[in-house]
Amino acid sequence: MRILLTNDDGIASPGIAALRRALKPLGEVTTIAPAQNNSAVARSITIDHSLNVEPLVFADGDAGWAVDGTPCDCVRIALTGQLAPPPDAVVAGINLGANMGDDVTYSGTVGAALEGALHDLPAIAVSVASREPGSLDEVTDLVRAIVARGLSDVLPPRTVLNVNLPDRPLAEIVGVRVAGLGGASCSDHVEFSGDNVIGGEFRIYCDAPDDGSQLVSGHRVGADFETVAAGFVALTPLRYDFVDQRAVAAIEAWRLDDLLAPRVSGAAGR
Repeated sequence: MRILLTNDDGIASPGIAALRRALKPLGEVTTIAPAQNNSAVARSITIDHSLNVEPLVFADGDAGWAVDGTPCDCVRIALTGQLAPPPDAVVAGINLGANMGDDVTYSGTVGAALEGALHDLPAIAVSVASREPGSLDEVTDLVRAIVARGLSDVLPPRTVLNVNLPDRPLAEIVGVRVAGLGGASCSDHVEFSGDNVIGGEFRIYCDAPDDGSQLVSGHRVGADFETVAAGFVALTPLRYDFVDQRAVAAIEAWRLDDLLAPRVSGAAGR
């Protein structure tokens, strides 16, 4: 299997190095990742300038490519087959910091996996619940087992397996659980300096709760947050489908043809 490895923390992140070690026994791994940190860019793509791609060699001797673009740019470049044969699967991570609850819509790591899923490839996003994890090397075998199962057991089309690891030594990880999405991971507070008339500067801070089970700004923070806080690995299947089927019937009840009445009456009056 040809596996594309990417991330949003940047190609020099220790998280992508750990994931590359985990993936190597599973197939032919091609690493194409952003040259710089691209956290929280979601599914952004570059359309206003060309992308620079630089080859590099990692400390372990493996080759890769650094792209001065977004995670989704990296996936799209890989799919062209210009740098290496097109991948059979996309794996993104290990992101330094969890991607759970509402945050999955911001995540460049999840965004890269979604880009793969939208091209009908098996896609997995992996994150760890710490900006400075202390046990990445210990969980390599666990990550490999999860990714191997996720790639071998066919997921529904356009589905991403979102994996969140607690930042614990392997011996302290309680187990693996399927978990839904929680709510907000933090509450925003805004500081403004300047003049409302001539403008100024906004600074938005995200205040994280002490415990994943707390309520933040009226949102329920649970499910995957509570699962990881309890010491479990959280597996959350994400499906890219924004259509709200519950609302379809309600909108159809608007008598949609009547919305053209102004055009019809206007034409009759001419």
